[in-house]
Amino acid sequence: MPENKSKPPPEEPVINIVDRRSALLEDEAITDAEANIEERLPTYVEQLKLEVEEKDKRLREYIAAYKEKSGEDDDFRKRLEKDNDIRLDQFKANLFSRLAPVLDNLNRAIQTTNSSKDALLQGVEMVAKQFARELKNNGVEKIDTQNRKFDPKTDEVVMTEDTTDPEQDNMIVEELEPGYIFKEKLIKAARVKVAHLKK
Repeated sequence: MPENKSKPPPEEPVINIVDRRSALLEDEAITDAEANIEERLPTYVEQLKLEVEEKDKRLREYIAAYKEKSGEDDDFRKRLEKDNDIRLDQFKANLFSRLAPVLDNLNRAIQTTNSSKDALLQGVEMVAKQFARELKNNGVEKIDTQNRKFDPKTDEVVMTEDTTDPEQDNMIVEELEPGYIFKEKLIKAARVKVAHLKK
């Protein structure tokens, strides 16, 4: 009987599989590993990092609060200065309203003194000029009444004079006492004689 020769099993084909994704996976694994290392810092370092962030946040809040408070202080200081200026101006206006009649009396004394320039007249004139200069230097202005109509805001009628000219009606004929203004505030009305149209 013929020998039964066993045939060798057929050779299986060799299949090589090249997984190209593995290179990508390795890169991703490295990145993930680095991220994990970053995430897994020692707890003490993590704690310090959190404390620093918290302190930075608090510092920014303090700086913002300081700037806000500083701005409020500046606004308050400006309001206070403005209020003080207003009060000072009111005080000066009251003072000048009391001093202006003194100047008027000095000027009356000059007008009534005889025409010979004696020492008394010269002295009074010097005082009157100095007084007028001080008032002017402090912002007190004399109201101009020349060649204009009567204005009830600045003038006080003491006398009237009849006129037949319609253009002269309500015109100031004579200033009997000067008026004064301090920073657009009337401190003494000008006392005037006004022309009145006779009908």
